[in-house]
Parts: sequence; C-alpha cells; structure tokens
Amino acid sequence: MRPVIIVFLCLGMIACRKNIDDYFTSDEKKQPLVLKELARDNAHSSHYVLMNAAEKPHYHDRHTVKTYLISGNGRLHLDDKIIDLKPNETVTIPAGTLHWAENLGPGYSLLSADFFPPFDGKDRRFTQ
Repeated sequence: MRPVIIVFLCLGMIACRKNIDDYFTSDEKKQPLVLKELARDNAHSSHYVLMNAAEKPHYHDRHTVKTYLISGNGRLHLDDKIIDLKPNETVTIPAGTLHWAENLGPGYSLLSADFFPPFDGKDRRFTQ
C-alpha cells in the first residue's frame, strides 16, 4: 500500500507544477521584457525573464548574475563576447560587467536569472 501512495503523491506534485508560461499574462507576453521574481533569501533572488526584444546594454555594479535559457532562442553579449545561449547552460555575469541579452525569435525567449546578492531593482546602470 505504501508504494502506491508514494506514486500517487509524486504524480500529484507533477500535475500541480506550474508551467513557466503561466507566470506571465497574455499582455506581458507581448512586452519587450518582463522580469518576475520567484524566490528570495539573504543570499540571492531567483527570477524568470521573458524577452521579445533586446535589453539595453547595462551593468550591475553590485550584483553577479547566473542565467540560462529555458526556452526560445537567445544571445548574450558579455563585454566583447557574444554567447549563443543553450537551454540549461549556465552563464555567469560578474558584477561590473557590461552585458545585455537579446531574443532571436521567433516568439519570446524565457530565461532564468539568479542575482547574488538579491536584486534590489536599482542596481542597473545603462550605457549610451
């Protein structure tokens, strides 16, 4: 009896898991860029990023970012490097590094971004 209960519990957890697309409204899916915070603790914050376009080149002076492509087709500009993002391949952006991501379409791209320390929404310095 016990193994049967465990199987049903596991199946229930899988069925109840929220699809990443469900974190964004239909209006948000049309926006150039949307950032959604998922979790936060004293060390970091985790976010989903939906991209229909390219970010403006910018720096995070106090935050290191670890990001990876969940779905879609994206590219990361990191100082003078260009990295074609691959699903679940993590790229680390050290604090103080010029960077921006761009969606290569068609459709939007979804990324995961973890900020160390937790992102305050203010540490973003754009370039010309």
